[in-house]
Amino acid sequence: MKMIDNLDSNEIWKNVLGELEVSISPAAFSSWVKPCFIDSINEIDAERWLIELACPSGFHLRTIDERYYGQIKQILERQVGKRCEIGLVVKQRIESVEPENEEANDLFSEDKESEFDSQQLIEVGLNPRFSFENFVVGGSNNLAYAAAKGVTDSPGVKHNPLFLWGGVGVGKTHLMHAVGRMLLAKGMKVRAVTSEQFTNELIATIRSKSVDSFKKKYRNVDVLLIDDVQFIAGKESTQEEFFHTFNELYMKGKQIILTSDRRPQDIEQVEQRLISRFLGGLTVDIGLPDYEMRLAILKQKCSELKTDADNEALELIASSVNTNARELEGILTRLVNAATLGNGYLTKDLVEKEIGVSAKREVKKLRPQQLISLVAKQFECKNKEIVGKSRRAELVRARHIAMYLLREEMGLTLQNVAQLMGGRDHTTVMHAVEKMEREIGINQEVREQVIRMKQEIYGSN
Repeated sequence: MKMIDNLDSNEIWKNVLGELEVSISPAAFSSWVKPCFIDSINEIDAERWLIELACPSGFHLRTIDERYYGQIKQILERQVGKRCEIGLVVKQRIESVEPENEEANDLFSEDKESEFDSQQLIEVGLNPRFSFENFVVGGSNNLAYAAAKGVTDSPGVKHNPLFLWGGVGVGKTHLMHAVGRMLLAKGMKVRAVTSEQFTNELIATIRSKSVDSFKKKYRNVDVLLIDDVQFIAGKESTQEEFFHTFNELYMKGKQIILTSDRRPQDIEQVEQRLISRFLGGLTVDIGLPDYEMRLAILKQKCSELKTDADNEALELIASSVNTNARELEGILTRLVNAATLGNGYLTKDLVEKEIGVSAKREVKKLRPQQLISLVAKQFECKNKEIVGKSRRAELVRARHIAMYLLREEMGLTLQNVAQLMGGRDHTTVMHAVEKMEREIGINQEVREQVIRMKQEIYGSN
């Protein structure tokens, strides 16, 4: 076996990343795939190469092996035109902190110039903690993230107003303030405020007979960010002033971003003319983070807290606690504080002890027919359609997932599964299970569907 020296392994891996980035979720890509790199390429024989793929940790290596190995192998073989055997190794990349060329120096300087001290941000109402750099992107918020980035490219033109809605702690304010921070860096005049602050300031200026100063403050900006706009409900004076402020900014082509805990049309006691304007741009909802996104949030928070945590501990938290990002951060902070009373290291045992979860999950007492019903509910179809003979694509997938879960999670024999699934031959079940095992490794959508079903089975949501 000999080393191949005339290949640019960085360029090959860059091409692999390019293909993977569009086929898996942003959270999975940034958390698992992007940190890896090709450490070496060796020739086994004329037809085969051995490629060593470096992962930053043992846990990272296992995740790549279980979820993305097949996908990476296929892309590598297309890239190099050879059969590839991939060896996974644990190794950290050693990178230079110095910019490599003049262009890099320019970019480095530009990044520095876009930074603000906390006081500058606070003065315009922005939270210094919120930026695009520390916003974790996943399936529940990728559309909102893309829309927010679109606003930074074309403020006042693209997605105006941008209306972000969702439950408490899902990142609406974070994303809105990240936009404000970036537009402030571009020299735009930004004002961020909660609807309650807007109302209180209006009341104070009415009492002091200085409404003109209030109007000047809110109508003489390039970007207006209003948080929790649902709280203007029932406040007639606030709605009247906000309506005129909104109109004037919109007519001048100024950017408006609003957040709420519900859709515009679901906010009661708000004038229809305001609801109509809220709906005049882009309305995007943000949901609860999925497993991979929860894990990425935990890793990000550990980095911010400068704490050491066992990867298995973080994985256990992410799989056991299905909640919003804010509560997830709160749980992690509590665990980190508990860890400081010991050796300062967050372990799986500590997680099990402090939040009362176990790595050994118990299957709910489900009957096979109940599991089939759960799958049917997931795919919005009927049990008889799953066990029937229709070849519609969505029903075939639902059928295969049901077979896979009955076999792998409930431990039924191939014959038992075949009987439950409409009296099919047991080899049909075997092939379906094998196909699902492959799909889970290379198809992000299928993997997420199976994860959701497992959460139902184990009650870990």
